[in-house]
Amino acid sequence: MIFPPLLMRLHIRDDQHHINLWLPLFLVWLLLAVILLALLPLLLIAALVLLIVGFGRLILLAPAVYRCLCALHGLRVDVNQRGEYGKRVLIYFI
Repeated sequence: MIFPPLLMRLHIRDDQHHINLWLPLFLVWLLLAVILLALLPLLLIAALVLLIVGFGRLILLAPAVYRCLCALHGLRVDVNQRGEYGKRVLIYFI
């Protein structure tokens, strides 16, 4: 089973500054789980209304969003700027 990324590394470097942050995304997922659990009755009512109205296919949007979040695992975005002021930004999902 594939899980969403648990950590995010943000690395920013230029001539004057050097920032290296490790952000714990698992805390965000825990907070999001608590919020979704609290909103579960409203989500179930909304799903029933969508089924009755005829927009039941919108319910399939939630698993698609979860798969997109899981696909972030291992994503690496590396941006380099060359020139007089060399800058680098690295975002890495672990």
